[in-house]
Amino acid sequence: MKIRVAKTAGFCFGVRNALEITERELRKHPGEPLCTYGPLIHNRDVIQRLEEKGVRVISCPEETRSGERVVIRAHGIGRQVYEALKQQGAILIDATCPFVKKIHRIVEKHSAVGESILILGNPEHPEVQGIMGWSYSPCMIMEGPEDPIPQFLRDHPAEKCCLVAQTTFHQENFQKIIEKFSKQEYNLCVCPTICSATAEHQLEAVTLAEEVDLMIILGGMHSSNTRKLYDICRERCPHTCHVENAAGLLAYFQENEPTWKLLRSGGFQHVGITAGASTPNYIIQEVVQAMSEMNTFEEMLNESFKGVHSGDIVKGTVVSVTDNEVVLNIGYKSDAVMSKEEYSADPNVVLTDEVKVDDELEVMVAKVGDSDILVSRKRLLQNQAYKELEEALENRTVLTGKVSEAFENGAVIFYQNNRVFIPASLLDIHKIDPKSLLGQEVSFRIIRMQKKRGRIMGDRRSVMFDERNAKREETLKKLEVGARMTGTVKNLTNYCAFVDLGGIDGMLHVTEMSWSPVRNPNQVLKVGDTVEVMVKAFDPETKRISLSAKLPENNPWNHVDEKYPVGSIVEGKVVRFADFGAFVSLERGVDGLIHISQLSNKFVKNPADILELGQTVKVKVIDLNMEQKRISLSLRDVTEETPAENESEATEE
Repeated sequence: MKIRVAKTAGFCFGVRNALEITERELRKHPGEPLCTYGPLIHNRDVIQRLEEKGVRVISCPEETRSGERVVIRAHGIGRQVYEALKQQGAILIDATCPFVKKIHRIVEKHSAVGESILILGNPEHPEVQGIMGWSYSPCMIMEGPEDPIPQFLRDHPAEKCCLVAQTTFHQENFQKIIEKFSKQEYNLCVCPTICSATAEHQLEAVTLAEEVDLMIILGGMHSSNTRKLYDICRERCPHTCHVENAAGLLAYFQENEPTWKLLRSGGFQHVGITAGASTPNYIIQEVVQAMSEMNTFEEMLNESFKGVHSGDIVKGTVVSVTDNEVVLNIGYKSDAVMSKEEYSADPNVVLTDEVKVDDELEVMVAKVGDSDILVSRKRLLQNQAYKELEEALENRTVLTGKVSEAFENGAVIFYQNNRVFIPASLLDIHKIDPKSLLGQEVSFRIIRMQKKRGRIMGDRRSVMFDERNAKREETLKKLEVGARMTGTVKNLTNYCAFVDLGGIDGMLHVTEMSWSPVRNPNQVLKVGDTVEVMVKAFDPETKRISLSAKLPENNPWNHVDEKYPVGSIVEGKVVRFADFGAFVSLERGVDGLIHISQLSNKFVKNPADILELGQTVKVKVIDLNMEQKRISLSLRDVTEETPAENESEATEE
């Protein structure tokens, strides 16, 4: 058997540079706290070694302390995160890959002049999230050539758009997407940002995979560039596996005994090995040595086949529980360990609240090592629920779940331990801040599943559309002239308010908002107000609805004839003048007219010569027309009667 290792396998410049910077900081400041913003690289072995040296990982600026040194990983971060870390008083050590920095500058420059940004990459990857953080304009994401062109671009094909790609993006897929856009007239500025080392790495992997019988891909399971290497090699070599290290290779052969038998019998003459950009050289050498020392490797495998295997479902009794892990007795020579991450997909879970000593748990064996067994409750539940999710995808079933995580580009729901990501564009009918949904129970649909990659995408917007349409249909059934309805003020203009009646809007004109005159809708209403209205007019064809808040029972003229009978003396306030007289408000919505002839016995040229706006006056009701809603008043009659009354009082004295 001949083993060939790719020349480009292992650390890229960006990763190597970030590690060297971190190691240098540890040497310069021994014993002082040091942390990295997110895992420095996607390799558990490396992260564990750094943790043993005192390097802790933070996931948000609030986790750091003033004066603490923070290494910015090769993936980079957004502008706002930089500012937030500085506000926390952190000392920043920037280890962002220069190729990633270049993308930040491109996005910042093009967005600053109003261009929209299209990013090719994984929306959940930290590099992509960091790139988005440098844009001043809306960002759109495409994961592959099979994705539809973003709706915004389809609606605005002439708008200038800058296209960039994640540094580890598949070169072939990049070209396919460019070809996809070239078939239509889009105003794109294409910036080739795929790392040259990545492209070279992928090209060498393709060549190697075509020439070997077994291809081994080394790297973290969450490493984007490693997964891409696996995908392109799997297309060329049917026997391709993705493992993290020598122990992972052992576990792979445990799970795939036919492949192991084929290797042992000499079925694989040529074995190729390559590694992702986050894989250190010592791991590559360990795998090469393990494959070279087949006798020792075979003994390990044969021994492992006698016991538990990866993928087995076992029951265990809880021996101990900490904040970070659970230890179980599964009846094997060694206890099984389950990390917090493998207990539940929800990062907010508290193990000590969920699990107690002597509890019995059913788990799945995730990994069998030389001296340890790793088990997972999360994977077991995920597998059990996956069929349900597949059926939900096929049947467009509406599911419900709580939003546990939120980012600029979307939100995450953990549904039966499966991580469902909903992009920001599919969170609501209107644009919202994903963080506003944190902790809320929401309804959604499954729209995409990639089991191999562990990706599940959801859609809340379509559910909201369906709910609104259902409400609309129900509302339309109730609509008729004269119907009473309760709605919510949705929008205000200078002349009207639009009221949501339940999936459909009606227009409330300013003249119909109150029995009293209203000059501007803002005087009586605000967005979000609940109002009771009456359908004034409805066109079934156009679905146009005219509303009125002037309910009959609130009509101030209902009892005017009782309150203000002819001959009575009443008090009111002068509210406006006309050439022919002055209008006096007796109460809200009830005005009377003092004709210019009723102002005084003397000739009056202008009502303003006698009265002032806002003046309170006593007047006499001389006529009342309930049908026409008119009240005639007299100031003259009151002023004439007053002296007579005074004279009478004087005579009596």
